[in-house]
Amino acid sequence: MRSVTWVALAAGISLASSPALAATNLITNGSFETGDFTGWTYSGVTPSGAPAVIIPYNSNAGYPGGAYGEPIPPDNSASPSPDPVGDNAAYFVADGATESLSQTVHLLPGLYTIGFSVYVPLNGFNNAGNATFTGTIAGVNLANFTVDTSTPQVWVHYAGVANILTEGDYLSSFTFASAQGAAGDFVVDRAYIVAGNAIPEPSAWALMILGFGGVGGALRARRSLLAAA
Repeated sequence: MRSVTWVALAAGISLASSPALAATNLITNGSFETGDFTGWTYSGVTPSGAPAVIIPYNSNAGYPGGAYGEPIPPDNSASPSPDPVGDNAAYFVADGATESLSQTVHLLPGLYTIGFSVYVPLNGFNNAGNATFTGTIAGVNLANFTVDTSTPQVWVHYAGVANILTEGDYLSSFTFASAQGAAGDFVVDRAYIVAGNAIPEPSAWALMILGFGGVGGALRARRSLLAAA
């Protein structure tokens, strides 16, 4: 029996100060740079005839070569993924559809840093129909939200640390479920599983905050002494 425990989760974090992990991404084609779904299994029902596709960044093209004319900027969420931003991303857009991309990765016991980035295009956000996105990495659900509750045109990174207790195959998947008629859409990129914990534990964050506070207090005291002198 596979077993995974949840160590840490940071949803919608900026991670602006975190460099890319100097490690290997265990997810095959996690940034979709092959230009297709190599390494992934696609399944779904798409009555509108517009299944998920790979689109290039900054494209003004219509579907399937772009996001219906809306240029999607490269992922700027400062993701700690070991993959570079690259040129492509996965685009979910079908109306009245339920679709998923999935991939299993064989993991040994240990800590793994996991995550991905999501973007909501403005044209889909403005549509009357809603859509739901669910993202799971290494068996851990990192995101479950709707277009209507999101902020459009902003790359959001979802990350966490999974503590794998039992060797086995662990599922990573993205699921898109949309309403009938013109509905919302999502762009996904830079999914990753990396061995090791690159996200500080809460206790580490607390120590860093205390450290920053101590440095700030020392600087204020020094300025007061200088002013008195």
